[in-house]
Amino acid sequence: MEDLNLDSLEINGKFRGRAKTVRSQSISGRYVKATPVQEAERSYDLAADATIRSALLRQAGNGGAAEGITISSADIHKKIYQRQVRSLIIFVVDVSESMGEDGAQARIKAAKGTILGILTKAYQKRFRVGLVSFGDESAEIVLQPTSSLPLAQKCLRSLPVGGATPFAHGLLKGWQMIKTERRKDPDIRPLMVVLSDGEANVAYDDRVAQNSVVDELLGIGALIGRDSITSLIVETRPLRDPSGTMRALAEAMGGSYYHSTAFKNGDLLQAVAAF
Repeated sequence: MEDLNLDSLEINGKFRGRAKTVRSQSISGRYVKATPVQEAERSYDLAADATIRSALLRQAGNGGAAEGITISSADIHKKIYQRQVRSLIIFVVDVSESMGEDGAQARIKAAKGTILGILTKAYQKRFRVGLVSFGDESAEIVLQPTSSLPLAQKCLRSLPVGGATPFAHGLLKGWQMIKTERRKDPDIRPLMVVLSDGEANVAYDDRVAQNSVVDELLGIGALIGRDSITSLIVETRPLRDPSGTMRALAEAMGGSYYHSTAFKNGDLLQAVAAF
């Protein structure tokens, strides 16, 4: 697997895309519309213009009033705001030697190229990117979520390679990063990109038998999928010898399955950037 050419990551001009927006009752963003307040609501930002307009229309329909405006509870409207939302992309990368050191290095190159490509070419204010690596007996956070290209370059300069494949640890660590970011910004849009050969051989729970490690992994994947997290699952085993685990994980997480050959023509980067 070759390094990605960062100079060609615009992918025929399709990379940038439009910033995503969300409508919210929180007092942030641009006031775009008003809507009636429900009877049980107690906390909202009053839309005075819409409230007065509703009262005038109601009074006009009832024959009008000699002077003044009477506002009833049915007239009260609240403001709805629209603001741009950030996309959070968490890479979970297998750095074990289950396919040999060359295979691990290929996964690392692919992850580095995609992360740096996103931060180089995308709208930086829209994307935050983080990286979790798993190998040996546990997972670790290599890059906390950031939109800083220099910081990413510094953190990605060297990654350790070796050991077993604690796949479940990696998924859980990535999921925890997303939860942490959601506490800061509940409207953030999370994407998890997982790169592995699927050779999970270390359970998260010590009580799980060796022949049930993959079942544990798929169970964790299903929980992540139910947490409204979009996922891209990338298998790095040779096409002639697929593991089956990665396809099963994509299905469990409700995500999209890719083979690592997608890196060669930029398909995966385009999928990530279009998120």
